[in-house]
Amino acid sequence: MELQRAGKLCRAAATGAWAMRSNKSRSCKHLQVRVAIGILLLAGIAGLVRSAEASGPHWVAGVNYFNPAAKGAPVVWAGGKVSYYLDQGALSGSVSNSQAASMVAAAASVWSSVPTAAVAITQGGSLGEDVSGSNVTANGNNNGATLPTDAQSSTTSKPVAVVFDADGSVINAIEGAGSSDASSCTTDGVYTTVDNFSATGNIVHALIVVNGLCATSSALDGLLQYQLVRAFGRVLGLDWSQVNEAMWLNNSPTTDGLTGWPVMHPMERLCSDSSTNCLPNPTTLRTDDIAGLNQLYPVTTANSSSWSSKTLTAPATITVQGVISFRNGQGMQGVNVVLTPLDATANGNTPDLRYTVSAVSGAYFRADAANVVAGPVDAQGNLYGRFGTDDATKEGYFILSGVPLPAGSTSATYQLSIEPINPLYTGVQGVGPYAANQVTPSGTLQTVTLGPLSAGANISQNFTMSDSADGTQTDDGLEASPNGTGGNGEWLAKLVGYGHAGWFQFHARANRIFTVEASSLDASGLGTEGKAAVLIGVWDGVDALGSLPALASTVPFNGAQVGLSTLSAQTEVDEEVRIAYADLRGDGRPDYSYRARLLYADSVFPARLPLAGGSIVIHGQGFRPGASVLVNGAAAAVTSVTPTEITAAAPAVSAPTGTVLVTVQDPQTLGTAQILDGLSYDAQGTDAVRLVAGPSGSLSEGVPVAMTVQVVAADGKTPAANVTVTYAVTAGSAGLSCAVNPCTATTNGNGMATVMVSAATSSATQVTASLANGASVIAEFDGGTPPSIAATNTLYLAIGSQISWTPVAIILNNGKTVQGTAVQWSGSAGAQVVTAASTSNAAGLASTTVTAGPLAAGSTANVYACEAGSSPCATFTINADHAELAALVPVSGVGQSLAAAGIAMPVTVEVIDGVGHPLAGAMVNFYQQMTAWEPPCPMQGRCPAAPLLGTASSTAVSDANGLVTLAPMANNGQAVTISMLATTGQQGTLQWSITQHP
Repeated sequence: MELQRAGKLCRAAATGAWAMRSNKSRSCKHLQVRVAIGILLLAGIAGLVRSAEASGPHWVAGVNYFNPAAKGAPVVWAGGKVSYYLDQGALSGSVSNSQAASMVAAAASVWSSVPTAAVAITQGGSLGEDVSGSNVTANGNNNGATLPTDAQSSTTSKPVAVVFDADGSVINAIEGAGSSDASSCTTDGVYTTVDNFSATGNIVHALIVVNGLCATSSALDGLLQYQLVRAFGRVLGLDWSQVNEAMWLNNSPTTDGLTGWPVMHPMERLCSDSSTNCLPNPTTLRTDDIAGLNQLYPVTTANSSSWSSKTLTAPATITVQGVISFRNGQGMQGVNVVLTPLDATANGNTPDLRYTVSAVSGAYFRADAANVVAGPVDAQGNLYGRFGTDDATKEGYFILSGVPLPAGSTSATYQLSIEPINPLYTGVQGVGPYAANQVTPSGTLQTVTLGPLSAGANISQNFTMSDSADGTQTDDGLEASPNGTGGNGEWLAKLVGYGHAGWFQFHARANRIFTVEASSLDASGLGTEGKAAVLIGVWDGVDALGSLPALASTVPFNGAQVGLSTLSAQTEVDEEVRIAYADLRGDGRPDYSYRARLLYADSVFPARLPLAGGSIVIHGQGFRPGASVLVNGAAAAVTSVTPTEITAAAPAVSAPTGTVLVTVQDPQTLGTAQILDGLSYDAQGTDAVRLVAGPSGSLSEGVPVAMTVQVVAADGKTPAANVTVTYAVTAGSAGLSCAVNPCTATTNGNGMATVMVSAATSSATQVTASLANGASVIAEFDGGTPPSIAATNTLYLAIGSQISWTPVAIILNNGKTVQGTAVQWSGSAGAQVVTAASTSNAAGLASTTVTAGPLAAGSTANVYACEAGSSPCATFTINADHAELAALVPVSGVGQSLAAAGIAMPVTVEVIDGVGHPLAGAMVNFYQQMTAWEPPCPMQGRCPAAPLLGTASSTAVSDANGLVTLAPMANNGQAVTISMLATTGQQGTLQWSITQHP
């Protein structure tokens, strides 16, 4: 695996705008449902079981595990017959076994007595023991507990085991220490789990555990009675239901609203902490509860013989069904559909909240399909797609069936409305198919009036959300042919169509840490957790198609902003990296827009800095204003930011560091991009040094000879600029031009550094040139008879060119420099001396000015420096050199990035001949093109051509050191890009650009 996880992913705190009371946030901790198909699993699965429909089934058989014939049908008890078996022990010191049995029977009777539902819950007998902490063993690691055999999920001969947990030890074993705490009886009174299904689409086992620590007073006994009724509703397969929710937005409950508040609402409403807003008749089923039970267990002509005391459901109730659709026709899941009769005594316009029922669109459709990031199975190894049909016609389908008419009415006019589901209703409190994360509807919510409707009515009413998000799919690639990440590392995309994923790819260098982000967007383009729940996967480019990602985010919205999902990864080699974005639920719909971003730092220029620090330019993508930069852990002052480039001032350091870490961080998203090996103060760890020219053999004592080295990168070719080379006399005796031993020189743009070396004695001598990383090269020589005068420099002149040159002679006496000696200068053809006499200075140096050239190919010219009145002379050589073989190397000013208000510095380049000598007199052609600054090209569509603002061309001749300088075009305060090209000879070219951005 070439990609490695960088850092720890953590989920951001959830937010919600619903005004539900905070002390109820755990109200269903023990009224939860977990599934273990064929095995006992009492913990760890709750969050992976999909809810289905409010006022309807909690489970709908899916495409996996269940038989094909069961697909799309509610998962219920076969024939509606449910038998429970009671624990042999007492519930508490004040509630005996028989009293507890009466409580259970009363709760079961609430459901069995519904006249239009084919349900009978009866006691089948007793368990074989008193289930307690003495025979229940915690499995550890929050992985449930092992119960006596006849209470386990595999014992389907005792379909519902009811345990009286006198001291709370059973609940503690299952849920963890402290879970049965008597101070939390409003949430911990009854633990319920449905833990076995058959492949035929039936519930075959459930477990109810009643907390005896919550059975110590009549008030608490009443609370347990209410929770037992809710528990049997879950055992029967009913989902939670959202009804009369609006009255809590301003915390203004009404008597009618509470009267219609379902027993199977996810938030318990028995009483508030101050004993106000109590739920009237808490163990009496509401219209919504009855309708839900009727839908799961209808009395029909086919089964009526088994239910002779019951009433046929359909003729005695009403049914309203339909489809909610996006404007492109795709069904819209997760919308709460509310049916409320209008109160005829209030001019027929006031909804009668006592009889409200609800359903959720798409409840029968799948909502836990696999996605390319999470893979085909959940954390327990179960295949996704176990619940909900794959029939696309059910994606936005809703049904409100078995709805009783208001008490005393033979018909009623109804208001049918749609609303979002409270975003807090997730997990074990989840309502509808999006129990993992609720989704806000797209488009304007609608209300219609139906009726009057009489018993037996069955009507259809569809909703097309004409102003919903459109279904236009962005071009976001395929796994086999991913899209690029755009020019600037940010792009907009959609997950349109069920199971859709977006695929992207980019090339990453080795040793880079990058961050991939996705911000789920609402209709206004703001971050939200109410739309796509985006997961992110990252693959090595060589990973097989269809394989699981090398790295993946396991939860959505784990970033530092609302709606932000993020994943960081590290590369070990240069490679192509694939990225996929998918919805947690495997979902896809027109309103699943997200803003994708790749925060990646590719390279930094220059790659080496002097100890004093200096300006650096970081190239990459996904940069935003406000980004911060750290170099070697210290803040670098950011001077400019574009989506693909950051300019910053790296701080100084006290000593060479070798390679340092460069970090770009977004202070808003906390995303980071890091370059682990792209920058150093002084030499990088893999830099090498080689001797280009230097002293060797026997040297005339006191005569300086250039010792030139070149520092190159690990590839052995790329020049390394800004590297300190330390020259030291490591054996014998020699003089260095920097006058101290050791001394240093810094490499230029061509990676070259030069120090003049002179032999001091006739003994063998070594001078070592070394780098901070330990790389070194040695020049070996010995000293010979010192001259009285010697030449110190040589000129390489382009054929046919003529320049002004300054030859420098050194005057010696027994190897020591001499001041005040008169020197006479003369020259041969091609070397016209301007000043014929000069005198040596304090360093023993004498110079003159010479007009050098023009020279023909293969010829040389000489300049002679002689001590006045004596014969010793030094000869300087001017070599005719082939400019057609010349090359150009940058010295300074290339790659500048600065604000539009800044002034670009001049650019200096060096002309060198075929063997690396500075070439004088070479003609260099410069071409400049100024265009308006443009952001990077979009990922889709054409890249607009930047407006051309001007061009310029010029020529220059390299000086005696091979250098030429060019002033960039003036931008006049505009944001521009100046593209520059320099050419010389037949093959010497150098291109660069200067960016002056907004």
